[in-house]
Amino acid sequence: MNSLADTLRNTHLRDVPENSEHLLFRPQADSRLTPSAFDRIPRYLFRVASPKSAGTTNETWVRSESATQGQNPYTDDIFFNLNDEMRTTVARTLNLHLRWWPKRGIRDNFVSWTSSLLFAIQYIYYRHLSPDDGSSLDQIKLFLIDTDLFPKGIFLRDLDLINAFWESGNHPAGKNLENLRYLRNQPENYFGEYLSQGALKIEGKCEIISAQSIFKDKRLLRLQPNFCEFHDLPFNKGKPVWVREVARLREAIWRTTDPGILSPAEMSHRLEALKEIVRNLDPSWKSPLAIYFASLIGCWSSTKDRGMAMENILGYFHSTFPHEQQVWRFSNVETDIQETMPEINEVKRLAYETYKYSTLKLTLDRISTAEASIGSLSSLIIQAKVS
Repeated sequence: MNSLADTLRNTHLRDVPENSEHLLFRPQADSRLTPSAFDRIPRYLFRVASPKSAGTTNETWVRSESATQGQNPYTDDIFFNLNDEMRTTVARTLNLHLRWWPKRGIRDNFVSWTSSLLFAIQYIYYRHLSPDDGSSLDQIKLFLIDTDLFPKGIFLRDLDLINAFWESGNHPAGKNLENLRYLRNQPENYFGEYLSQGALKIEGKCEIISAQSIFKDKRLLRLQPNFCEFHDLPFNKGKPVWVREVARLREAIWRTTDPGILSPAEMSHRLEALKEIVRNLDPSWKSPLAIYFASLIGCWSSTKDRGMAMENILGYFHSTFPHEQQVWRFSNVETDIQETMPEINEVKRLAYETYKYSTLKLTLDRISTAEASIGSLSSLIIQAKVS
C-alpha cells in the first residue's frame, strides 16, 4: 500500500491523545501534500529567538503563539477534519505566518525554522536592531536541533505546505498564498524555511548559542568580513534589512566573479575565529556547528593555495573532533532539497570533504598500525630463528 495515508499512518481519532511532547502533521490521502514531503527534511534546523519573540522558545520547549496563549485548537493538526472551510483558514494562517503580517484574530499555531545558518544570523541582526524588539545579544539565542532525534512528521517545508494550500487562499491577488508560492520558487527568495506546529519538546535534542558568543571580539566578522558591523546595516522604512542582506551576502561570498585571495595566514586567522565560536559547545554538537560556520568562509577556490587551505581546515576538523568525526557521516547529513542556496551547497560539500578526509586518515592510521605490528612480528620471528 503506497498511499500517503498508509505511509504516514494517518489516524485522527479524538480518543487517541496526541503525544504531549510534539504535534505531528498527519495528512490524509486527499491533502494535496507531496507524498515524499517527510522524506527530505534537513538533519539540522536553526531557530532564532529573543524574549520578545512570538510564542515560547527555551532549552526545553518550543511553542507556537497559540500554544503559548493556550488558544484552542493548538493541539489539533492542521490536517484534522480538513474541509473547504478549514482549508481556507489554514491557507490564511500560513500566508500571514510566512509573511510576518499581523494576525488580526487569526490563531497562529505554526513555528518557523530554517536550514540556513546565514538566514538565521541575519535574523539575529534584525532582532537586535529592530525597534519592535531591540533585545541585547545576550538575550538573543540561536537554537540548533537534530531532526533525526524527533519522530517523522514533525517538520514540513514551507513550499510543500504552500503547494498543498495555495488554491484555498482568499487574500487579495498579489498578497495571497499563490503570490507567495511564486516568490518562494525564485532562488533569491528561498531561505530554507520549515514549519512545526503546536508545542515541541526539544530538551536533550538541541544546542543553544548566545548571539553574544557569535559576535564577541568580532568573531563573525573575522570569520567572514562581508558581514556588516551593526552600525552599518541599512534600514528600510524604519526597520533593518534582512532578506535583502541575505541576498547581498550570497553574492559577495559564493557568487562573486572576483573573490579575494586568502593567504594561509588569513585562513588560519579565520579558523581561529571559528574555534572561539564553537569552543564552549557540547562535544556532540561542536562538529556539525563547526561545519556550518566554516561554510561561511566561502569558496576554497578563492584561496591562494586551494590544496593547502583545504588541508588546513580538514586537518583542523580531524584534530579537533577525532571522536565526533567517526559519527559525522556525509551519508547521514541531509541538507535542504533546494540547491539554490549557496550556503547550503557549501555545507554539503564541506561535510563530504571532511568525511573523505577523515576516512582517508583513519585508513592510513590503520595501515600504519598494521605495518608496525607486522614489523614487530617479523622481528620476533627473526629473533626466534637466531636463538
